This record gives sequence, structure tokens and C-alpha cells, in this order.
Amino acid sequence: MSFHLKILLSLAFLSFMGMDAFAESSSTPATITRDIQYTTNPDARARLNQLDVYTPGTPGPHPVLVFIHGGSWRFGDKKMVGDKPEAFTAAGYVFVSINYRLSPEVQHPAHAQDCGKAVAWVYKNIAQYGGDPKRIYVMGHSSGAHLAALISTDETYLKEGGCDLSAIRATIVLDGGGYNIPEMVNSGELFAKGRYEKAFGKSKETWLNASPITHVAKGKKIPPFLLVHAGERVASQMQSDGLAAALTKAGFTARQFDAPDKNHITLNSDIGEKKDATTREILAFMKANGAEDH
Repeated sequence: MSFHLKILLSLAFLSFMGMDAFAESSSTPATITRDIQYTTNPDARARLNQLDVYTPGTPGPHPVLVFIHGGSWRFGDKKMVGDKPEAFTAAGYVFVSINYRLSPEVQHPAHAQDCGKAVAWVYKNIAQYGGDPKRIYVMGHSSGAHLAALISTDETYLKEGGCDLSAIRATIVLDGGGYNIPEMVNSGELFAKGRYEKAFGKSKETWLNASPITHVAKGKKIPPFLLVHAGERVASQMQSDGLAAALTKAGFTARQFDAPDKNHITLNSDIGEKKDATTREILAFMKANGAEDH
């Protein structure tokens, strides 16, 4: 069994296994609307450009959390959310999980183009599902963290969907490793070079364009960032430190959070558990950045 297949099976198992959600929940269950087509691409299966919306069973409008799954830009699905929908709808959020085109069928910038269009669709349409378009938060794990960071720093992708960086109230990135792709390619991390070349090709110019750190600049509408790092994954820690430093230097908010008792997989799969410190940090961060404003 290949390394990537083992990781895929582990992610799928941990994402779908039962977990405790938040203690507080609505007496009315969330409404789930699946397989909404946010855009179409003639070269891709329709499901790769669909999203699911989970709406709390309480009166809105609610803040909105858009989740971008991981999987090395090559695998994964919007259903790989574990108990996140139950947890965040119980906390009063509309939860949105998105699909996007995957490598090797496509390479950069296709993944980010899809994610940008998905968030733009949410901005334009989420009011119909009980969400507040003025309170949209974006969260991603692993390669999804890279994509969340990229569409939050390079305005190209949201503009293609008809909005701009101001559509995102704040961004949460979970153990991402692609904030500075040339650095990662040369980091010596196991399988890094091949993993990045499959998604971004071999051009250093493309690597730079796909790196969120490249696009951090003063005067832009970059939202506040929460950068979460798991355990002792040295490369991820370096990437988080580098992006946080660039954001801070340019005058933006960048909060870092260490989860030393987690690994790359459990950091994501444990979100939603009652005693999970990362979950509490995410909720506190969104609250501090306007989640309870009306």
C-alpha cells in the first residue's frame, strides 16, 4: 500500500468516526442541503465543484464557517468533516464544506480558483440558507490550509467569483505546509518535492505564485489569521512562523496556536470534541473577530 493511500485511509477513518460535539445544541436539528453546484468546469466531474450547507435549527442570520478539506491537493472530499457540522451548528454557525478539483487531473491555479469561487458563491447566496454574508470565516486543514491562506492573501481568486478579500472576516489554517512552497520543496521533508510537483509543477515561478507569503503586502484587505500548528512537525512550524511574521510585518493580525498533543491527523479529526483546546481557540478567535456582531 502506498504512503499516500495509507494517509487517505487514515484521514477518511478519523474524519468519519464518531466524536463528541459541543455540550450545547439546538433542540431543532440542523438543516442539511447537499451537493449545491457553486460553479461548473467542462474538464471536471460536477461533484468536484459542489458544496454542502449545514444550517442551525435556530433563527438567523448566523455567522458562517467555510471548510476546505486537505489531502495533498490530490484526494479528499467535502464529506470528510467528522462532527464539525454538528459542533459548529450547535455553536450557532452555518457550516459549509466544499469540494474542488484535484491533481493530477489539474494543477495550480485550478484548486485555488475553485475555492475562491466557492467562497464567492457563499458570499452571494448564503443568506438564503440562514447565513450572514458579512460574517464569513474560512478554515482549511493541510493542503486545505494552504488554499484557505492563498485565497485570503491573493485577491485574484475571490475576484474571479465576483467579490474581494473583504468577503472573508477571518481565516483559520490548520497545520498547513504550503505557505512558502519553494522553502517546502527544499525542506528535506519526506516526499515533499514530489508532492508539490504533482500539484504545482516544476516551475519556481509557479511555486512563488502559489505561495500565500508571496502575496502579503501592506494596504491589502487581508483578514486576521489564526495559524495552528500540531505537535513537532518542524516544517509546518517553520511555515506557520514565516507566514505569521510576514503578516505581522505588513500590519495584519496573525495569531499562532500550538497543539503539542496533536499530530497532523488528530488536530483536524478532534475538532468538535467537548474538551478540545483547538476547537475552543477557533471559537474564541472567531468571536474576537466579529462572529457575534449583528
